Amino acid sequence: MNNKHILHITAVTEVGPDGQKCTQAVLEYDRPLAADTAADAFEVENRTITGIEVSDNTVTLFLSPDDEAALLFHPGNPWQHTTTVLDEAAVAVRQRGPVRAADGSVLETASGGLSPVTGDGSDVSASVCTPADKNDRLRNLVVDDFIQGEFEGLSYNLFIPKDCEPGKTYPLVQFIHDAGPCGKEPKLTLTQGVGAIVWAKPEEQAKRKCFVLAPQFDGPPIVDDDWNVDPRLETAKRLLDWVCETYPVDRSRLYTTGQSMGCMSSIVLNVRYPDLFAASYLVAGQWDDRQIQGLEKQNLWMLNSMGDAKAFPIMNQMTCEMESKGALVARKIIDAGASQEEYDEIAKELIAMGANVIYTPYRIETVANGWSSRGGEHHINTWKTAYDIEAIREWMFAQEKL
Repeated sequence: MNNKHILHITAVTEVGPDGQKCTQAVLEYDRPLAADTAADAFEVENRTITGIEVSDNTVTLFLSPDDEAALLFHPGNPWQHTTTVLDEAAVAVRQRGPVRAADGSVLETASGGLSPVTGDGSDVSASVCTPADKNDRLRNLVVDDFIQGEFEGLSYNLFIPKDCEPGKTYPLVQFIHDAGPCGKEPKLTLTQGVGAIVWAKPEEQAKRKCFVLAPQFDGPPIVDDDWNVDPRLETAKRLLDWVCETYPVDRSRLYTTGQSMGCMSSIVLNVRYPDLFAASYLVAGQWDDRQIQGLEKQNLWMLNSMGDAKAFPIMNQMTCEMESKGALVARKIIDAGASQEEYDEIAKELIAMGANVIYTPYRIETVANGWSSRGGEHHINTWKTAYDIEAIREWMFAQEKL
């Protein structure tokens, strides 16, 4: 480090609805700093510091997620032959001038050394500006809690719940990503949005402890709008079987979810293996209503945007087809971005109907404006909020195969 008092700098990332972003720079000093150290004592190249937290010898600089340099996940488009790129987080931090240590001494920047505080308590003048120090460590919140592996050529990410009790089994949630993150980097599915990681967050695990399996598909999409299915979906099924055989998974509480391509894949798996999943959360996808035999007996929560030019009309037809075959369907138009309290009340109302299929389209004006992509912005923006609805997660975990 150019600043001899800084031992390490850690770049910290978080995954949000828009993908993985670098949101913190954590500095470890060689001694405790004064608790009133101000944020303007530091600068981070090309980043906006929004806050500071000082604890002993550690300084955490909070960085604006709206900075252009914050975003690490850059989605591709398989139909346009562009690949998704995932950057590694990097921060370059400069101590702009002297800062006070907890013992009253002053830590100069790299151009200076350790000097005493002036006797009258006056401010110490800033040192000459020195080169920024780059992070030598990296921490990816939640993402780092997954392990990566490969099964029959298919990459996957697996979250194993902590402190599993001997002899006890736990539910498993399978998340299948949309077509955009298809690529060779195994962690793309974890960093493109919250669909995979929400189940593994510490606060979620405290309420609903479970395994989380997120396969990563390379190459072209595994399903398409002409209802074709790639053999790699069966590889994913065998991967799921292997995980269930290898780890203490409760087979009566297997759940699948996914958005767009992942939603369609989950539908196909439910049709092919009607006794596999206890419940499914189907987000912004669709399937041929002539090929959904047996789906009327499944526990499904279906969500899309009324502005989704493909998913909305076809999901409507799917629910009608399932209803004609005996499914009990509960429907309600809801707002994207409503409060958890509002979602709780909606969920209670729908669940009280005793339906095995719940269908909640988002009201069009709450998702996106405009039709420049023939509803594409409504399609993509659906899953930016869909996985934040705790009432749906709670409903899913309440389902169990008898």
